[in-house]
Amino acid sequence: MARQARTVIPGQAMHVMVRGNNREVLFFDDADRKIYLDWLREAAKQFACSVHAFAMMPNHVHLLVTPAYANSLSKTMQSLGRRYAQYFNQKHHRSGTIWEGRYRSSLIDPEYFLRCQRYIELNPVRAGFESSPQDSSWTSFASHIGDKLEPWLVDHESFWKLGNTPFERQMSWSSFVKDGAPHWEDRQITDALLRSKPWVSELCAKKLFKHDLGQTLIRHRGRPRKLNPLNSAS
Repeated sequence: MARQARTVIPGQAMHVMVRGNNREVLFFDDADRKIYLDWLREAAKQFACSVHAFAMMPNHVHLLVTPAYANSLSKTMQSLGRRYAQYFNQKHHRSGTIWEGRYRSSLIDPEYFLRCQRYIELNPVRAGFESSPQDSSWTSFASHIGDKLEPWLVDHESFWKLGNTPFERQMSWSSFVKDGAPHWEDRQITDALLRSKPWVSELCAKKLFKHDLGQTLIRHRGRPRKLNPLNSAS
């Protein structure tokens, strides 16, 4: 069976996930996590991908990125994947693939961007590893609330709309994430990601995919309501 083509549009945010082969551990210690992020930063810069958010779990990684060109995402992930696999196999005295097939990716509606970023930064809480998002050392949440700045992360324009000052944006983001997300929203994001389908409204789909709607939309009951820039859904 032929591989399904990825939906990538330069300048549009993408939710990306990579898993360990057979869901095995990818990161045994902080040194593993740090080197992965260092090489992510280098690859993203080399191939023109803006990284907005991340969450590193023991056996998988979530990223939220915007590729500048049609091949920016694929080149970034291929370079990072090869480099980290070589390091991991050498360090842990093993051989063979460490990845579960290709990475998954889902194009994100600009109106849904902050909801997807919240989904990513709440991943350790949702999985039961942490009781609150600020307890995790290996997500971008700490940077977005001003606790552990990652200067290489690029804030999306949706994030800038949360406030006029860094403090306002940090407080708004902290409140929004700690409020949590409804279960149906998590299910929609997960479903789109696992199928490598866009997570977009019908309005956005008609704008971006007017000639190919049937292959890009996942039909759900209901849809996310528009996000107010100051953290409320209306």
